[in-house]
Amino acid sequence: MQYRVVLLALPLALLFLAMVAPLAHAARTELPTIAVDLAHGQQTNGVCAMMSVMPDAYWVIIVQDEAQAKQLDNCIKMHAYAILTGGLTALTKSELSIDALIIGQPVIPLSDAEKKAVLDWFKGDGSVLWCATDSDYPAQGGNQELAQHICNDLLDYLAQNGVPVHLRSDYVSVEDPASNAGRSYRVVGLIEPPAKYNADLIALGAHKVLMHGPGAVMWVDENGDCHKIVDPATGKIASGTPDTIIPIVMTTNQGTIVEHQPKAPGEPGEFGCAHQAGEKGVFVMLAAELVKVGKETKTVIVSGESPYFGYQSMVTFKYHGVMLDGPRFFRNLMLWSLGYLGELKAFKETEEMAAKSAEEAAMKQIETVKSEVKSQIDSIVGQKIAPLQNKVNSLEGKVTDLAKKVDSISSQISNLQSQLSNIQKSISQASSTAQSAKNKASSAYTMGIGGLVLAIIALIAAGFALSRK
Repeated sequence: MQYRVVLLALPLALLFLAMVAPLAHAARTELPTIAVDLAHGQQTNGVCAMMSVMPDAYWVIIVQDEAQAKQLDNCIKMHAYAILTGGLTALTKSELSIDALIIGQPVIPLSDAEKKAVLDWFKGDGSVLWCATDSDYPAQGGNQELAQHICNDLLDYLAQNGVPVHLRSDYVSVEDPASNAGRSYRVVGLIEPPAKYNADLIALGAHKVLMHGPGAVMWVDENGDCHKIVDPATGKIASGTPDTIIPIVMTTNQGTIVEHQPKAPGEPGEFGCAHQAGEKGVFVMLAAELVKVGKETKTVIVSGESPYFGYQSMVTFKYHGVMLDGPRFFRNLMLWSLGYLGELKAFKETEEMAAKSAEEAAMKQIETVKSEVKSQIDSIVGQKIAPLQNKVNSLEGKVTDLAKKVDSISSQISNLQSQLSNIQKSISQASSTAQSAKNKASSAYTMGIGGLVLAIIALIAAGFALSRK
């Protein structure tokens, strides 16, 4: 009888296990699961855009209660994999394994239970935490930098409880008169991540993103001191910045720090910690940090603007006539931070192949142009230079003949010079002989004159003697 009971119970137990087993494994979804927080005063603008850009992910919407869930846009309800109530405590209460959590510009502080739930989730299944803030001129109005305080409070809590994150949001506004959508506060951020940790993949097909009224991102050290991530003068990562911090979206070198809150010392609001009003240069508006949690490396993203709920979502593709890469950037950032790199690597390989193909085509074109130019030069040489060369060759022949004639004349001149030299010698000898003869004649003449004089004297003397007789 007992064996019959066992035999009957065994199939029932197997059936029960078969029914339960799928539930046990259903928590791990086939695709990345991304949760969006709408439980802290955020509106839904931009959420559908994010979901549309990442259709190959399971989207989970976190709200406060069922009443808020019912008020969600139909677009969100249609695309959401799940809608969880209870605020961020749903992260640990739900059976879902959530990979990424985006908290966009919260204006209602997180409860202690929610911060603990975020911590437990991040130490467990969580891979990516993105806390998006605002400038110190909040899109929601007021004079309190609520989003900065709420995100920094959460990040401080994580850092104090085993998640060594350094990134924080500063309490300032960033403007850029050189890169914007019609106004300096509508900053068009430049997507320029460094190559380390494959972060350069984020910039594939994405170069500009809207940061409408953004704040600046900074980092803090173990003493709580604030630091800029990049050197404003050079745009390079500042000395002392942890190697695990990756600047991703930055201003041009014309970026400017502005203070809106507090309007005067003592009034509500916070002054900048790492950034001061009036500073100019390159400033970071979105950065990521790789943090070691146990044996795993996870990603924290902090931004001075939000992919949803802000005045204008950074997923925007066009704003005030300026074309942007918001959709591509958001997708790239999520794929990279989730380690879901297949598409990006394929994109990079395709881009490199295209660049190589373009280079090869350019080289072929250059060779073709070189060949055509050489052909044209040869033609010009044949038509113009060759006749000139023939004339030159002819002139060279004439010059050679002239040279021979000159050599002959030179030889004749040399002979004449030799003859002239001989004649000059003969003339010289003749002149010498003539001079000798002249000298002799002169001597004879002198002697003749002398003899004649003597003769005359003798005759006179004889005549004188005859006269005396």
